[in-house]
Amino acid sequence: MKELYTTIQNLFSTEATKDVFKEAHLYPPEFIDLYNGQPEFPEEFEFTTPALFLDYSINWERSGAMRRGELTLEVHVLTDPTPETDSLPSVIEGMEKIMYYETISDLLEDLATSETSGLILKQERPITTDYFNYHLLTFSCTISRRRTNISLIGKINNIIAERRKYIID
Repeated sequence: MKELYTTIQNLFSTEATKDVFKEAHLYPPEFIDLYNGQPEFPEEFEFTTPALFLDYSINWERSGAMRRGELTLEVHVLTDPTPETDSLPSVIEGMEKIMYYETISDLLEDLATSETSGLILKQERPITTDYFNYHLLTFSCTISRRRTNISLIGKINNIIAERRKYIID
């Protein structure tokens, strides 16, 4: 996961990626961090928007000296406030928010590392908190990692356990 996180950080810091946002008249993410409840408790954190907060889970399986797993990556996408997208005016405004989510998902989809297959967008949905209305993008991919070589010092070869009977008066 370290490699994927670093790759995502690097992706959004490149000039080519920043140009993608500029061409769409959007601002690239100013802040990227691991998710720690920031959208729900912004008063406890310092960050600026637009921001991406990454949360993940991995279901691991062991295969010899390797670990293989299914990774689920949740990207919390917080944008700056934009005009509303209601249908009352003749021209719908506020589509920047939707364009922003699509740009983020397009940039992340198929992103792969030496440890992970390409990210696949599985789900997206709006999230509402007391402080933000934002979007959650959920990706999945496979991940593999060589198990750490840990030497066992003081290995116990034989364990003999006897059942004891305790009587309490």
